[in-house]
Amino acid sequence: METIDLVATATQILELLSDQGISGKSLHAYTHTGIGCVIRHFQAKGILCAAPEMLDAFLLEQREFFDQGAFSVWKWRLLRRGCELLKHCAEKGSVDLPPLSPWMPALRRPRQSIWKDTPTPEQLADLDNIYALVWRTNSAMLELGLTDATVGHYRNEGLAIILNRHYESGTDRFSGEILDQIVAEKRIQYEYGQIGRGSYQNLRKAAYWIQEMHQTGHITLAKVPNWGQRELVEPFNSLLREFCTHTKQSESMAETTRNVARSAIRRFLFEMEDHGFRSLADFTLINVNGCVTSFAAHYAGGLGSAIFSVRLFLRFLFERNLTITDLSQSLPELMATRKMFHEGFTEDELEYLLEHPDRTTAIGKRDYAMMVLAAQSGLRACDIVRLELGSIDWRAREIRLVQHKTGEPLSLPLEAESGNAIADYILNGRPDSALPNIFLCHTGVIRPLDARSASGVVSKHMKLAGIPAKRRAFHALRRTFGTRLLQNEVSFELIQQLLGHRDMDSMKLYLSIDEQGLKQCALPLLSHRKAGG
Repeated sequence: METIDLVATATQILELLSDQGISGKSLHAYTHTGIGCVIRHFQAKGILCAAPEMLDAFLLEQREFFDQGAFSVWKWRLLRRGCELLKHCAEKGSVDLPPLSPWMPALRRPRQSIWKDTPTPEQLADLDNIYALVWRTNSAMLELGLTDATVGHYRNEGLAIILNRHYESGTDRFSGEILDQIVAEKRIQYEYGQIGRGSYQNLRKAAYWIQEMHQTGHITLAKVPNWGQRELVEPFNSLLREFCTHTKQSESMAETTRNVARSAIRRFLFEMEDHGFRSLADFTLINVNGCVTSFAAHYAGGLGSAIFSVRLFLRFLFERNLTITDLSQSLPELMATRKMFHEGFTEDELEYLLEHPDRTTAIGKRDYAMMVLAAQSGLRACDIVRLELGSIDWRAREIRLVQHKTGEPLSLPLEAESGNAIADYILNGRPDSALPNIFLCHTGVIRPLDARSASGVVSKHMKLAGIPAKRRAFHALRRTFGTRLLQNEVSFELIQQLLGHRDMDSMKLYLSIDEQGLKQCALPLLSHRKAGG
């Protein structure tokens, strides 16, 4: 469509509107205002046929008059719809015009919809155009296999909010500052309980993916890092990285232990920075001791583990001749530990929990199989999500694996209920995939579950089943298993083997939460007697 015959097209529009039964009042408004003003404007210039771009320019000119108060919003809406009707009817011969998008005064054009409007070639060519970035991010999520429902959450609670904030700020250019501002505001709302964790996470992930799309031209479904996370100064950052590499290569720490240690050492080094230290040359025994005092205030529990991690780090520096003095000597050797004993599930709670998954669905089959396996085997979440199809000897009814936390091999009997649940999931619910892992993610790209997702499975069904949280999640199934063994008078040595504990001291936790067993150990009260009686 090069040009539009204005009079002929206007006549066709009015006839079609009349055939549809539009009221005489509305027809009069289109004839004399909506379309009539457009025709009179171009006829005054001797133009009988106008290109669509000319109608757009006319509309922008009229918008300026409207913003100056030259006429009412009623006339503006009629003029805008009249121009769109002329273009639509000339192209399609119809007056079935969809609802018009809201007008954005700051950008002098209609608002585009992520759901239905493809960016213009000019927008796609501009790598900083926020609408094109948001549209590309939305398309990339669908291409990576996320479901429409999942993409809808990210779009409604993330992409749309980010896009609107840019427009409200009067810009259609990507702004890292606006992105940081939105995430910071949503974080505060989440911390004050004004929005849920899911809404905050959807916004944070959407912001990260837009930023990633802007920087690389694509997005990944890897774990999203903490937004605005503080970074250590050099050389502290390099030293911590070197320490982590050393513990990994020497296999002196399991991955989970190394992550906990890294977090504690980072916090300690931040304390050193906050006290004004920027290099190893500034470290002294007194300085380290003072920083540890401040550092300890961040730990309501687990301080002993944190101090142990810092001690290892300081010894590492001394052994590498990076410090003249062994600064670990300034740390206390013994600490009063604070133990947090988390409950398992009662028999009734466990029954409610296992009854809740809908086993007619694939995800329900998976969730049930994971939970019943944890309850009957005591396996950790990190080991269950790493179970492979070859980990189960179906003939011998055994599970064989190498524990992720300890690196030790473990063989466990496979209970009939657990085996049937796993088999039902593999045969009737598990996605068709060449991945060796038994339990897979069913949303987006098919991939193995991680331990955090497994914990989320238990938390979800606890909430839906109305079971109080009480600081319980996936690991509570392991505690339930260990406590039940203890209550059935299974020997400590066998419980230690079944749970895969290296140290017998780990059994103290189950002694502490075996309420009935503790009651049997209680000493009777002495009767009150008079002196000399």
